[in-house]
Amino acid sequence: MRHLLAALAAILVASSALATTPGTDLYVPAVGHGVGAVVNGIQAWWRSDVWIFNPSTTQAATVDISLLLRKQANPNPAVRRITVNAGATSYLDDIVFNTFGADNTYGGLRFVSSIPVVVSGRSYDANVTVTGKEQGTAGQFFSGVPAALAIGPGDSTDVIGLDQDGFQTAGTWRSNLAFVETTGNPVELSIQRIDPDGTVLGSIPFALLGRQVDQINYVVTAIVSSYGANQRIRVTVTGGTGRVIVNASRMDNRTGDPATVEMVGGGREGTYLCKQDKTAYDTPITLTVTGGAVTAIDATIVFTDEDVTACGDSAELLRLSGPLPQPVLYDENGNFSFVVSNPNVGGVAVTLQLNATISATGQVSGTAATTLTGGGGCTGTRTWPLVGARLVQP
Repeated sequence: MRHLLAALAAILVASSALATTPGTDLYVPAVGHGVGAVVNGIQAWWRSDVWIFNPSTTQAATVDISLLLRKQANPNPAVRRITVNAGATSYLDDIVFNTFGADNTYGGLRFVSSIPVVVSGRSYDANVTVTGKEQGTAGQFFSGVPAALAIGPGDSTDVIGLDQDGFQTAGTWRSNLAFVETTGNPVELSIQRIDPDGTVLGSIPFALLGRQVDQINYVVTAIVSSYGANQRIRVTVTGGTGRVIVNASRMDNRTGDPATVEMVGGGREGTYLCKQDKTAYDTPITLTVTGGAVTAIDATIVFTDEDVTACGDSAELLRLSGPLPQPVLYDENGNFSFVVSNPNVGGVAVTLQLNATISATGQVSGTAATTLTGGGGCTGTRTWPLVGARLVQP
């Protein structure tokens, strides 16, 4: 059993990372058709292309694409519906202009599909001149991010490796931060700038309305006026009921070429498969996390001589299952603690105390202490490491 659970946990850790994965509600935080910054006397012409792949071998996908405009709520966005046949890929070039007929427009995209599809795309400058060659493009690829990965109340996420080494476009690098709210509800954020050593240099508040798309240009100096390289931006949800997807662009001012920087992990909501990491008998603990809190538990308690030597050859097998009496909130770093007990059954009772952390990338670490009473000689307390990972997204 120990080997099986360890292998399963390794698989779950790998599955929690951001990637281009199928979904039925996907977001792209930054697209546009219009002019951009002037660098070295040349103005950028921003465009965005999208590919939608239907991995099903039997079903066509009906996909509603919404254009979410920047700096406003989007309760009733423009929507275009397309059908993507089984196994097919639809290519929508310059989607903001050609699909939605919008010029000088920036925002984000939402894709709601009848079955899971994969969305990827490219946002690029179409006005790049290379000596001795024809006019070309420079741009960045992006993935459609599932709404389930948006961070919510109490969650934080990091965007790493951002630079700003001169005033706006005067230096070598600049970085912008993009957001999209995914539930239709307002949300309040704290945005921190953190240096390479982990020191918080400063923070600013930020707020989004329902399904608002927004962007902070030159985000490194927008938070603190000094220049810096290898800067980390942490976004924390501090208020409201909305949820947010974040990404960034790190741009080379010499060429105008941008690179996409995705957020680390996603929201902490979901179902987590954990275990007391014992020597011989690992025991499973499943946690349900919703609304910024741990709300339910399903734990199998195996109490043996591994826990208390006096148990000898005897063992007690009990179960703790169901909603917690009150949801247990975790803090902005994912820390939480609670104690649960089962009703006394035949004179035997068990108490489980968890002190743990849920990381932004979907891992659980901490301790699990089990106390058994009424078990005769097999009575006592033992604390074991708690490890685990997100099993499924909400």
